[in-house]
Amino acid sequence: MLLTLPEEVRQLLRLVQHHLFMIYRNDDDEFYFSFSEGMIAEKFSIHTRFVKNRTLTSIFTEATYAEFLPNIMTAFSGESVQFEAQYKDRMMLISLEPVQRGSTIVEIMGSAFDITMQKKAEEELRVALEQERQLNILKSRFVQTVSHEFRTPLAGISISSELLEHYFDKMDSQLRLNTLQSIRYRTVELTTLIDDLLTQSSAESLSALYQPIHVDPKIVCEDLLQDFLSLLSTPTHRIELTADSYLPYVAWDKRLIKHIFRNLLTNGMKYSSEGSVISVDLRFRDNQLVVEVSDQGAGISQEDLPHVFTAFYRSKRTEKIKGTGLGLTIVKEFVEMHSGYLHIHSEIGIGTTVSVYFPSIIDATIDA
Repeated sequence: MLLTLPEEVRQLLRLVQHHLFMIYRNDDDEFYFSFSEGMIAEKFSIHTRFVKNRTLTSIFTEATYAEFLPNIMTAFSGESVQFEAQYKDRMMLISLEPVQRGSTIVEIMGSAFDITMQKKAEEELRVALEQERQLNILKSRFVQTVSHEFRTPLAGISISSELLEHYFDKMDSQLRLNTLQSIRYRTVELTTLIDDLLTQSSAESLSALYQPIHVDPKIVCEDLLQDFLSLLSTPTHRIELTADSYLPYVAWDKRLIKHIFRNLLTNGMKYSSEGSVISVDLRFRDNQLVVEVSDQGAGISQEDLPHVFTAFYRSKRTEKIKGTGLGLTIVKEFVEMHSGYLHIHSEIGIGTTVSVYFPSIIDATIDA
């Protein structure tokens, strides 16, 4: 019997990582500990000197006892049992073996092993595998998207150049101009796509070159809006800029702000109908500069909202609309370089508002 083990053996058992124990059932149908040794028993103060001849209900919480009871009953019926159970903040692997004398099972012998780290490692591996699976899906989408995105403007350039090559003398001046503008527009499309890819891949190096200066945000936004409109062959949307009468200076890296501004405006135009309004509002709230870009477009579903900052992610609802799924990823990275953050509010069929919050610099000296 384990109860008759000498103290030297008990001390040795206390060094064992397992928890070794024995449980018996009394005439009152209660379950009692007769033996409990091992490192785990020491850690949780459930070693023999504390729990011998005490009921399990007086030692375990109601929830823990409810988890153990059906397995203990199974072991007392003559079957070996192994199960996982939560004990305090640890996950245990429990094994129970019936101890039989003659035809009667008088007690069960058990062992518990702390598998918390193994379960944590399993969960981390599961998460890593799921992330890898998602990444492979995104990579596949990315290859398909980029292939399509490159083919469309290249096909337009090819057709326009062939028209000029073979029918230049038969074209009037307006048709020639339109054909050349088409080539220019397609070239801008390709340049934008390449810029997005390069920007995403070099975000870390851009962070190292981050050089903010103190600027008046209204003046910068007016300049950026003018530059953006100059790249459009034909304006398709009305872009309206409004600003509070007082705006604080901010520390902006103009190169990065240009990417932020361009991506938000492009998204607004891409997902809203021609002729609709894209609003750019500059507000001063709670000592922060807030830049809000709002459209009257298709909106983002609640299902897609958690994924909008994931690189290459594209909603199935917008697969037919041109894009790489990099725009908001780039915006988020560059906003965070400025110690800012974003909030997106969107309703299907009504539109989307992207609010970008930047720390303000009150009464700053203008650097540029």
